[in-house]
Amino acid sequence: MKIQLKHIIAVALAVPMLSSCLDEEYPTNGMTKPQVEGSTTALEALNMGVVAQMLNMGAGYGATGFAGQMVELDAMTGQIPPAATGYDYFSIFSQGNYLGPTYTYCYDTWKLYTDIIKKSNMVLEAGSDIKKSTDAGAAYVGNALAYRALSYFNLAQLFEYQPTGYSTLDDEAKAKGVYGLTVPIITEKTTKDESYHNPRVPFYRMYRFILTDLNRADTLLSGNTRDDINQANTAVVYGLKARFWLTLASRFDNTPSDLDSISAHANDADCAGYDKLGITSARECYENASKYARLAEAQGYTPMSKDEWYKGFNTSNSSWMFAVCINKDDMNADTNWSWKNYTSFMSAETEFGVGSYLYGSTRQIDRQLYENINSADWRKNTWISPEDAGKSESAAKYNTILTPADFSKLSAYTGLKFKPRNNNKDDYTVGAAVSIPLMRVEEMYFIDAEATAHVSGLAAGKKLLEDFMNKYRCNTMAENTQPYTSTSEDLWNLTNEIVCQKRIEFWGEGLIYFDYKRLKIGIRTNYDGTNHPKVYRFNFANGYVAPRMNFCFTNSETQYNSSIINNPDPSGVESAANK
Repeated sequence: MKIQLKHIIAVALAVPMLSSCLDEEYPTNGMTKPQVEGSTTALEALNMGVVAQMLNMGAGYGATGFAGQMVELDAMTGQIPPAATGYDYFSIFSQGNYLGPTYTYCYDTWKLYTDIIKKSNMVLEAGSDIKKSTDAGAAYVGNALAYRALSYFNLAQLFEYQPTGYSTLDDEAKAKGVYGLTVPIITEKTTKDESYHNPRVPFYRMYRFILTDLNRADTLLSGNTRDDINQANTAVVYGLKARFWLTLASRFDNTPSDLDSISAHANDADCAGYDKLGITSARECYENASKYARLAEAQGYTPMSKDEWYKGFNTSNSSWMFAVCINKDDMNADTNWSWKNYTSFMSAETEFGVGSYLYGSTRQIDRQLYENINSADWRKNTWISPEDAGKSESAAKYNTILTPADFSKLSAYTGLKFKPRNNNKDDYTVGAAVSIPLMRVEEMYFIDAEATAHVSGLAAGKKLLEDFMNKYRCNTMAENTQPYTSTSEDLWNLTNEIVCQKRIEFWGEGLIYFDYKRLKIGIRTNYDGTNHPKVYRFNFANGYVAPRMNFCFTNSETQYNSSIINNPDPSGVESAANK
């Protein structure tokens, strides 16, 4: 029987919200589930559905699939203040309002990830007999496992409630019993009836589930060559493991009682079939983080050169390990693509983008962060200095595609990191058809430096940070410059120094939220000389997370799944406290 790929892809892209099992038949062409299971070509088509889900536009104001989530998370942590608020379609995340269970912003985040999980589960059910990397279709199943692990890892961090320092919220969370809970687990084996009464699982169960998926993906992807950078490979799995172990290390370092929970629940029946973490200390987690970061580095990736950096972050290069890939054909499904795309929001140099120089809502770097960039660091010219803002004659100092006259319309601290593809600033079907990094090898260097400091001592961690900066980011031969030198005198300060460099390196890439939440680093956007718009100015203390960072479940999901206990609604709490 000839398999019609277009029908399979249509089924893969059109599925209910979170009920998990494959239907017995595919109504579009009569293919039965056994026929899918027996076809590598069918598995490939289902796998394409997993990758395509990353592009889902979403229903919210400004939602643009996974890349839109990246912008949301950077806005939420004050990484990308806009020059003006008029066309800032992510203002909700900068203000902390309307993020409760009745709003579409909450819905979009939940739906984004659960749809990826749904598509992954379809692949995993269809390929349930694949066990070895040499089996036909192993790469597709391995890719689905990696995507599912990534989705659950992010969901667990987004939705697990962490203390905010706001007693009304923290007391409610304690009374509800939501501390330590992540999200419900739905696999390819979960029935529809089970999904109706599926509670949030505790962190110790969730992290074993995620590790099991990563270990299985590691096995199945070993030796396989991927088709494109939007497919997972062994390096991506190593990178996810490095993130995973660093997150657990920070958790157990800061809250030793959580490590005790791992041991206490090691033999729980509902963890049967999941791999054990196999650790007894935070130090072992740091060791694993360093180990997998170095394994990822060893897969042939090198940090971006200056030339690669200034080409505009729109096509993959030597450092990119994993990416979202947007093609011209992807835009045909939704007319909003003309403005509702990542390049539109993040590139200051387009004419189709609402975040461009024409609309005034260009994205900036935080002023204090900019001032912390080493004078020898060539990344500094990614953002416009106050001395050059508004001056057409300064355009020549920057790698811009704008005319000098248009360049003069850009405000200080505006970012020029993301450019339209082929430097086409007029036609969104060309300029917005970009690749967007999900993982770069530079992240592994920073993970290694942080983890090594905890394992081998402060000096060892500082050396790794200094070596990276001076080899890959600083022009130490330039006039009136000095090599990068760490001045941190303890682990906390070094960790913050590393996060500072990550904020510069990954500006606009949505990674820093996870560092802020795992380390409970305070957000500061309200200070003398701040470049954050007045309504976006908040200060949150170290040791807590901003209320906005604890995501809520959408009402539609809690009505569907009666066993979910929701997080406290953070809407309006921050604004009321900052009046």
